[in-house]
Amino acid sequence: MSIKEISFASANGRDTIKAWAYSPLEEPKGVIQLIHGYGEHSRRYLHMIGKFNQAGFVVYADDHLGHGKTGYDGGTLGDPHSGGYMTYLKDEKQLHDIAKQDYPNIPYFVFGHSWGSMLARAYAAHYGDDIAGLLLCGICSQWKGCELAYENEEFHAAYKADPYQPAGEWFGKVFSGMTDRIEHPNSPSDWIANDPRIVADHAGDMFNTFDTTIELPWDFVQLYHFIESDEWAPMVPPNIPVYLIAGDQDPCGNYGEGLYHVANLLANSGNKTQVKAYSGYRHEIHNELDIRDEVEDGLIQFMDDVLAK
Repeated sequence: MSIKEISFASANGRDTIKAWAYSPLEEPKGVIQLIHGYGEHSRRYLHMIGKFNQAGFVVYADDHLGHGKTGYDGGTLGDPHSGGYMTYLKDEKQLHDIAKQDYPNIPYFVFGHSWGSMLARAYAAHYGDDIAGLLLCGICSQWKGCELAYENEEFHAAYKADPYQPAGEWFGKVFSGMTDRIEHPNSPSDWIANDPRIVADHAGDMFNTFDTTIELPWDFVQLYHFIESDEWAPMVPPNIPVYLIAGDQDPCGNYGEGLYHVANLLANSGNKTQVKAYSGYRHEIHNELDIRDEVEDGLIQFMDDVLAK
């Protein structure tokens, strides 16, 4: 694996996005743009990136506004200053353009986990013309906290009054009830993974944060509303095959039901879909030590099958 650091100006007009290209030893057979989730950063995916490289794929990944090295180096961790979720998509489009300039003639895949899967769904709707395959992990759908927050007039008023104020109670309202089905949770973040070491690792990472301005949960909820609306799936080019995976104990996807809901939306719009639910697992199936290789192998097999057609 060789690593190249990339910097480019964000569409927000303030920040510099930090990104990386991870190249395999041999000439790559495909590009994967990896989109990370809320309150984390792209280097939490190094195990997956290594597996992708070994399988012959070059990986491009950035740290979003207010996240990871982008936020840390800019002194804006937790403060995206986005002006709306389209800014994140425009930044992903910039990274796409860099990747396509480097590798113009090989297939291009998009992988997203959690919030990253939400961004990937919206990206495919707005910029999906050259996507060879879409890989969605940790599906967010039928999420009651997001749906209630979207309708909450106090949330709207607070955001409009000052989008840069601390998120305060609103993060908790969006992420409410996440451990309701866990018997005797050890922490409010136990929904992230079954393995307590993964939960502790997430909490101890200096580049992870849920301490943000109100703008970030606002952007999250507005994006969620778009990808769950009737207009989303018909905007996704129907020629894109989609692989959808999640744990069936993941509250972000209504314990597996949201996984099939999103797959059905896409299938009804003409996309070929493939679905896998991991029984007994929570949100970060790709980090669970006992199944992460299986999860990664499934992602690689999906892409290899696309390339073989």
